[in-house]
Amino acid sequence: MINRSSMYPLMDRSRKPSCRNLWCPIAFVCVLFITFNAAGCGTHLGADAEVSDRNEQMAAEVKLALVQEAGLNAAPIDVKVQNGVVTLGGFVEKESHRQAAERAAGRVGGVQSVINHLQVK
Repeated sequence: MINRSSMYPLMDRSRKPSCRNLWCPIAFVCVLFITFNAAGCGTHLGADAEVSDRNEQMAAEVKLALVQEAGLNAAPIDVKVQNGVVTLGGFVEKESHRQAAERAAGRVGGVQSVINHLQVK
């Protein structure tokens, strides 16, 4: 006579299934999923924060360069930086001040280009 329990081991009701055998693969997949998602989010947020810090640092350096520019009132000049591109906005008294602001911003280390939206009053 053939022993059916050896032919169909999963159908053998005399042996209880091991929880360890069932949960181990599920737990492993969950841990991998959480780890990869957390690693991806952390890297992305870290990169954004780093870029934002660099932009803010460069904007401060440009503002300092504008303040140090002789004869230029830098207070009404708005400075924005995005990945090395400086945008100047606001109003100045003379066309020469507009050009001086652009030159001063362009001399700051790391500045790739200057977009001059300054307007002469």
